[in-house]
Amino acid sequence: MFRTGGLDVMVRTMQIWGLTGNIACGKSAAESMLRELGLPVIDADQVARQVVEPGTEGLAEVVAAFGPGVLAGDRLDRAALGAIVFSDPEQRKQLEAITHPRIATAIAHQVMHFANEGHEVVIVSAALMVESGSYRDYAGMAVVTCPPEQQLKRLLARDPLSAEDAQRRIASQMPQDQKAAHAQVVLDNSGDLEHLRAQVQAFHDQHLHRP
Repeated sequence: MFRTGGLDVMVRTMQIWGLTGNIACGKSAAESMLRELGLPVIDADQVARQVVEPGTEGLAEVVAAFGPGVLAGDRLDRAALGAIVFSDPEQRKQLEAITHPRIATAIAHQVMHFANEGHEVVIVSAALMVESGSYRDYAGMAVVTCPPEQQLKRLLARDPLSAEDAQRRIASQMPQDQKAAHAQVVLDNSGDLEHLRAQVQAFHDQHLHRP
């Protein structure tokens, strides 16, 4: 039984693993590698965008809570919203109260979809898996980590942020070592992509492969 989003999902022999990692640590790269190995991956970041698409109740609630300044036309301006919630923990909690239940329900429906297709293993990838406690729903969890100075460098290279804003976003998440303490598998992304790929392959072979 997989419980999330208020739904009880019967998955019988399906094995569900969680994948997490803080911003700019390489979670998305690990996701891509797992997909290349033939595993279905549910990306909570993508789901989070879907639940606030134009015309959704999720977007309407976000606008009601944070004002029309978080809109660009009829779409959510994620940068404007981020400037609000990453500087104020209470505002971030308010956003999470709106979006997290919707995200959990959508993930549950996707898990059911893959179960109905006959998949025996599925990965659920989410940045806030430990913070929300949802990692407890899974058979196990892998976390992608890298040194903090490397994380900051990658974030600044990836996103148009000031060093102060980048540090604020990093600090808004649980420290990496605390997440790693909850994980069955730690994927060290301190090297190049091939270094990470070798670890993802080992993770697949040891925990996810069903002959």
